Amino acid sequence: MSRTLKIILWALITLGFIFGFAGLVFPDQSPLIETPAQNTYQFQRLHIFLFNLVSGGTVLLHFTESENPLFRVGDFSQKSKLTWRTLLFLFGSLLFSVTAFLNQYLLATLFALGLALVVEIVRVRRFSFFPSDFFKSTVPVAKKFHQAALLCLSLGLLIASIVMVNNRYLHIFSQPALILDDFFLGFSFPVSLLTFSVMFSLAQEDNDRRIRILREISFWIINLGVIIFFVFIIFQALAMQVVVAMLLFGDVLLVYFLFRHDSRKMEQVNFLVSGILFLVFTSITGILITLAETYLPVKDPHAWALLLQIHAYLSLYGWNLSGLTVVMRYNEFPLQLHDLEIILMHWLVVSLLAPLGSLYPVFSAVALPAFAVLIGLILFSRGYHKLSDQKTVILLDDPSLQS
Repeated sequence: MSRTLKIILWALITLGFIFGFAGLVFPDQSPLIETPAQNTYQFQRLHIFLFNLVSGGTVLLHFTESENPLFRVGDFSQKSKLTWRTLLFLFGSLLFSVTAFLNQYLLATLFALGLALVVEIVRVRRFSFFPSDFFKSTVPVAKKFHQAALLCLSLGLLIASIVMVNNRYLHIFSQPALILDDFFLGFSFPVSLLTFSVMFSLAQEDNDRRIRILREISFWIINLGVIIFFVFIIFQALAMQVVVAMLLFGDVLLVYFLFRHDSRKMEQVNFLVSGILFLVFTSITGILITLAETYLPVKDPHAWALLLQIHAYLSLYGWNLSGLTVVMRYNEFPLQLHDLEIILMHWLVVSLLAPLGSLYPVFSAVALPAFAVLIGLILFSRGYHKLSDQKTVILLDDPSLQS
């Protein structure tokens, strides 16, 4: 990844993080994700978009178009340049973010449809129009998660455009929980699926049939479970949300077991283990929030504000950032700066300073510069560039190495 792109990503991710504290400055803002009034500019959208959609989506497309670095060592390097498709996505996603923030839904819908088309072009070029690989046991799970990330991104943009048109103009169907911001949160899933793809690509192949079956099960539970969970959110089925949340939590533990079972000893693994622990705590806080809403209803929606913020930051800037860390520096490991220092700083900022800072100004004054430094360390700390010393990727595109 080029230094110019790293600078752009540093600016976008840091700016997105800053917008998470807009509720401390601007009126009619909330640290919670909720439906804004028609004439209210909701800065939480930029908080989500600049990290998950613009930065995460651009990295996902660049990663896909760099001759599939998941399966070939050395392609995703500082020399790899953005294709016109990835550049178009980068600028288009910025335009979508701004127009959606300004409540210009017609323009936002057009940009969303255009972006979905770009993502599908990239996906079909790399994989196929119909995702038949999902149903083939011979296809590595890492490759399935990779395609699922692209498909999730294009479908998320398409569904968001449908919801915007319906809620703003057509009003064909009405559902209290069918709100724009819930679907906007879905832009975090492509980054999450890409992280799972990287995790399984760095794990050694295991000929144990039971392990292979467990990997397939984990893939389907994650993808179908998230879809079903969103359906239950729309229909406000809180009890079923608890059931699905528990199922997803069990699957997270399964993925952790599978990853630790077959992972190699390398610095990337340390970041990904930290990431999966972020996801474990994200699942726990999510279950607690759902249980609280189901069995401990309160009149004040801000009663669980801190817990909600911890949950949001653990997911957005904990789990997802851990995955992006490995992807953005894919062929530059091991990093010269000790990874434990970055990981501990990451946990301090995301699990404590940021959630408190979104509610109390004194903590934001510490969280903002700390996060900017953290992203700088993640992106610009010098690597050793000794690719020949790292046997970190199985060349899954080589049929002779597939079992």
